[in-house]
Amino acid sequence: MNPIAVMQELGLGYLSDFHFIRPLWLLSLIPLFLFYRFVVAKDDSLTKWRGVMSDKMIRHLSIDETQQRMFTPKRLFAVFAVVSTLVMAGPAWKKQATEFFVDESVLIIALDVSSSMQSTDLQPSRLLRAKQKINALLDQRGDAKTALVVYSGTAHIAMPITKDRQMIRHFLDVLDTDLLPDKAPQQSSTLKPLASLLKQTTTASTVLLLTDKTDSDAVNQFKSFFSEQQHQLLVWAIAENPDSGLPAANGLSSQQLQQLQQLADTGHGRMVPFTHNGDDVDTVINNIENNLFASDDSAQPWHDEGYWLLFVLLPLQALWFRRGWTMQW
Repeated sequence: MNPIAVMQELGLGYLSDFHFIRPLWLLSLIPLFLFYRFVVAKDDSLTKWRGVMSDKMIRHLSIDETQQRMFTPKRLFAVFAVVSTLVMAGPAWKKQATEFFVDESVLIIALDVSSSMQSTDLQPSRLLRAKQKINALLDQRGDAKTALVVYSGTAHIAMPITKDRQMIRHFLDVLDTDLLPDKAPQQSSTLKPLASLLKQTTTASTVLLLTDKTDSDAVNQFKSFFSEQQHQLLVWAIAENPDSGLPAANGLSSQQLQQLQQLADTGHGRMVPFTHNGDDVDTVINNIENNLFASDDSAQPWHDEGYWLLFVLLPLQALWFRRGWTMQW
């Protein structure tokens, strides 16, 4: 089994990024080891006798040879030196945002306005509930860069990349299933405007597709499109789903949800089912942020976790205050 997969199942996936920020400090362990061997050998009172008598005689003349203390100044020095070296090497496994970090990622919202979005399994309609979810998403994202694409039989950029969420809200208010003449949805028609918008980004971004259906042709074309992209695709299933526990004769079936998941898989993302609370909005936000932090962005430095080892050094240092604890060489 893949050890990285095991760590992810145990909630320790972040440890796959474990490394040392200053690994050259680990080279100091070599002279420390040699120095420790030198001190131990020099302090061996029996060493000078080994050249004039046999080991058997030395064992008979030695007192309490097998009785050794667990904690001695030399052993304490070795542990203290190793832990201090690890602190200086700077263990790290996650990045940290700084006040100088600027989020340049873009969220491109692609909204399905085909006739099926007028279904009333979500009251008053799927399209209106989709608008409400988008507004809630905009509230949480604040002034982050966002663009809006609408599609049915054709796709169009309703709002280019902007930080003005109020302007996006104005466009959302007038969106309707009668907006585009061809009501037969063609998800693949969104790829051209998506490509145009993604070319304007400088870091890993997210495409958020709000829809209630897909087909094998769209899955294949999206797979080809995202295979050459560092961006992710999130699919927000805007319809009542069979796992909600609510009666929905006209909602999505398990097979339809699986198809939407396959579509999301093409863009290294996930399918987010509709919920009647804010859990789905939180899930979308978390996936957008995770995609940003997972990207290789030099503006985000690694967080030095070595300070945790200082809590190990403090009790070790306290032992040196014991009477008679000295180390000579």
